[in-house]
Amino acid sequence: MEVGEIIAYKSLNARIKNSPSSVPDFKKNQNINIISNDFTNSLSYEEIALNDSVEKSPVHILSNGKIPTIKSIVMYPGLEIKAGDKVTQDSGSQWICLHVEDNSLYSKGKIEKCNFDLKWIDQDGFIQTFPSILYFNARSNFGTEEDKVMNLPAGRRNIAVSKNANTQSIQRDARFIIGSEAFKVIDTDYMSDDGLVNLSLQSDQIDPVKDNLELGIADYHNLGKYELHIHNDNPLSLSINQSARINVRVIRNGSEISDPQLEYSSSNTDLISVDEQGIITIHESGETIITVSAYGIEKQLNIYVAPTIHYDYAATIDGANDIYLNRESTYVANFYNNGLQISDESSFSLTNLDGSPTLLASISSQDPIANTCVVKANSNRKLGTVILHVKNSNGLSNGQKEIKIKSLI
Repeated sequence: MEVGEIIAYKSLNARIKNSPSSVPDFKKNQNINIISNDFTNSLSYEEIALNDSVEKSPVHILSNGKIPTIKSIVMYPGLEIKAGDKVTQDSGSQWICLHVEDNSLYSKGKIEKCNFDLKWIDQDGFIQTFPSILYFNARSNFGTEEDKVMNLPAGRRNIAVSKNANTQSIQRDARFIIGSEAFKVIDTDYMSDDGLVNLSLQSDQIDPVKDNLELGIADYHNLGKYELHIHNDNPLSLSINQSARINVRVIRNGSEISDPQLEYSSSNTDLISVDEQGIITIHESGETIITVSAYGIEKQLNIYVAPTIHYDYAATIDGANDIYLNRESTYVANFYNNGLQISDESSFSLTNLDGSPTLLASISSQDPIANTCVVKANSNRKLGTVILHVKNSNGLSNGQKEIKIKSLI
């Protein structure tokens, strides 16, 4: 503690000690008032951000002459600091509260400066980053003697980080990049220090295939690559008293997630609301935007609600874009109404591009219940493009697909 800070605290303590009162609660309140009134007069006064709060907290940060990276923090009366809390100064320096001291007048703790950003890929494939304290030569022991240190063996590191759901998920054998070296967790301790996770690490081999040295992230291959697709028409036209569901698929690293974690929100819940299953409820006519969120990705669906009943029929055909001469290919039709897939019978037909009958290919078979058909390219050596048409039983859902007839040569 610097000379100016010592003088300020001696003066403050003297005023507290000499304040006349015989009632303990009254004296406590009086002492708190004395501290509050003089709080901003100290040379150690500053305002910090506690954890991720946008509001600033008035504090005193007192230097420790022996260890510059360790300081004491005194909170303004009524404010609290807990072990594991993160302190961010205006300069950008970040600190972690290692432990707190009991005091009935104000909250006081010991903080240590963060010197390392702990980065890893979590089990969902997301990058996690938390400020931490890296010990690479010796670690201080704040038990009974602050000067006591614990020497670390060669090739070993210790890391202290705030305890939360993400850091508590770190298990043994998790790997981190420190500098240009890899280290593996050989022990985890979630219990010894309140609010902290302590990790013991041992030197490990760099794997150039899995590790990203440029970003400082080990096992970077675990990073999840997500895609979010909305399969409704956009914009989607509906009418009052109709129901609809948002059809969403989420792809991770090329494979569909069977039960994705989706969030839905409506820009105007007075017109349209949407539940956690993506079911749309219409209240009034108008225009609304539904936002779908998953794994850090957002997609929007524009919805127009007409004042009268509206049916939006559509049909799609899935299958190959090309058929070689004298070969066959199978095609599947799907029918939709207001973005919802419906069951119906199908009827397929083939034409030239201009709509006239074609001799380039023919439908060798079709199943109206399964909504499939088999198209065969004729063996007359004529090449070109045909249109495969499909419609449902009442003719309101129509779709088509261009198919090129190609030569094997």
